[in-house]
Amino acid sequence: MNDTFMGYVRSNGDVGVRNHVVVLPTIGCANELAWRISKQVPDSVLLTHNHACIRLGEDAERAKRTLVGIGRNPNVHSVLVVGLGCEPIQAEQLAAWIATTGKEVVAVSVETNGSYDAVVEEGVARLTEMVSHAAGEKRVPCDVSKLTIGIKCGGSGTISAVSSNPSVGYAADRLVDAGGTVLFTETAELIGAQDVLAERACCEEVKVRLLGKVDALLAKVKQNGVDILGSEPTQGNILSGLTTIEEKSLGAISKSGTSVLRGVLDYAQPPSEPGLFFVDGTTQASQLFVGMFASGAQIQIFSYGGGFPARFRYLPSYPPGMKPLPVIKVLGSSDDVSEKEHFDIYAGDIVTGTESVESVGNRIYSLILDIASGTETYTDVHSEYHEMIQLYADGLLM
Repeated sequence: MNDTFMGYVRSNGDVGVRNHVVVLPTIGCANELAWRISKQVPDSVLLTHNHACIRLGEDAERAKRTLVGIGRNPNVHSVLVVGLGCEPIQAEQLAAWIATTGKEVVAVSVETNGSYDAVVEEGVARLTEMVSHAAGEKRVPCDVSKLTIGIKCGGSGTISAVSSNPSVGYAADRLVDAGGTVLFTETAELIGAQDVLAERACCEEVKVRLLGKVDALLAKVKQNGVDILGSEPTQGNILSGLTTIEEKSLGAISKSGTSVLRGVLDYAQPPSEPGLFFVDGTTQASQLFVGMFASGAQIQIFSYGGGFPARFRYLPSYPPGMKPLPVIKVLGSSDDVSEKEHFDIYAGDIVTGTESVESVGNRIYSLILDIASGTETYTDVHSEYHEMIQLYADGLLM
């Protein structure tokens, strides 16, 4: 029998580990209007963003996938969509796409409601009802197979490949073995190790798609006349002992564990089955958090090697307002042991030989179940991080 956690069962069978009511603008121009509504309704979550009507082609399609995916995430109880009327994605359209999950979705807009003040008035009234409905939801026992976690690493160094990342990979393997889903990302951090990961592909089609994503990135880099080594490995990575992109990539893919790679997803694309999936994406952390959430991740793991990034008091590039996505921080460096109180999991004892990868991996897995059942992460508890980040960020980056 699989492990269980206490979650919120949605009408379509999905399970949330959080139960937030989200205010989602259709376009960046509607951010201020959405903010006016959300600030009057405690316990609502405002997710502003920078989507603009000038986007075309794949850029516009990616933004659409992201907005729809955010609203469909199981951690979202209900959604108030706020629009204007002149944007490419109308409020009613976005609401209808999200509502296919069966959750409560309401659209308000200047076009439909007639005026700015009318939008605020109705938005506040409907949002207040949604928050009341969400408060009545109860957690029930759910199978671990209902979980989807996202994985990202940062502050990479020589230590990442022997402590934090393989520990996360061990926990990922346990989740996949139990029927759950694991998403990992950052295409640039496959360069030099793509063939190693490709050998784990479930079929030739997935292998070709994976290698194609890396080739496409390299072609784009070449087209722009720059050298990927100007940013990978980063200066921080070099200070922490990494000397080549191959070293960084081999350490990075260790966080995916050893499971069979079931598929390669586009940014904000949800998986069609359980298992391990790679999500094509940038190395910009804020975009990755948003993309993983839009792909369906209910919990995110951020695995740190160490160095200066380990001495931050907040998540690097954490997008503002992303309270619906709890993040587990894992620290791998024993040189930064003084910082371990600011992390959810300390893996540095692997380096000193007093704990094993298996032991830390089991602790991470157990914490995933606890977080899924409502336990707050370190970042959840220190909510001032969200407030601080909001001061200098325009919103979710897509």
